[in-house]
Amino acid sequence: MAVMFIEAKKLIGLPVAATDTQSKVGEIRQIIIDPNNGNLLGFLVSSGGIFSPKRVLSITDIRDWDPNGIVTESIENLIEPKEIIRIKEILDKRINLLGMSAKTESGKGLGVVEDLLIDTDGQCVEKYYLKDLLGDARIFPSNKVIKIDKEIIFADDVAEPPAGAAGVAA
Repeated sequence: MAVMFIEAKKLIGLPVAATDTQSKVGEIRQIIIDPNNGNLLGFLVSSGGIFSPKRVLSITDIRDWDPNGIVTESIENLIEPKEIIRIKEILDKRINLLGMSAKTESGKGLGVVEDLLIDTDGQCVEKYYLKDLLGDARIFPSNKVIKIDKEIIFADDVAEPPAGAAGVAA
């Protein structure tokens, strides 16, 4: 299978289907990323009406990625968040990368995370799409992330002006 990249925002709202029932069993509500390493852990899935409990689909239970949705073997793979300790911790801390503020190590504001590019084979975030207050978009590779907590901290060198911009007043 070829390496596939998909933007996180395109995943939100996509259906989750189970092969055993040949039907839709839920809808993706949130992408759960491990803040320690940028790895994709799974998805928060709603499996009914507004008041139905949210379930989690672990990345290990995804059988197929499709631009129209995600396929898992069985509805039994949609489990309670508390059943996967690491996912429960991330949800309890309300760590959601989409919309999170981004700064450099020295505290320079970079804007907010507008989207993520996910490598479905590597099951990790490949790139971060940021937008600043002026609406300017910038893309940062995942290897420039220093820390993720209440905000994403990128290495200071991501804030360097582009080559040829020397002498331009900030």
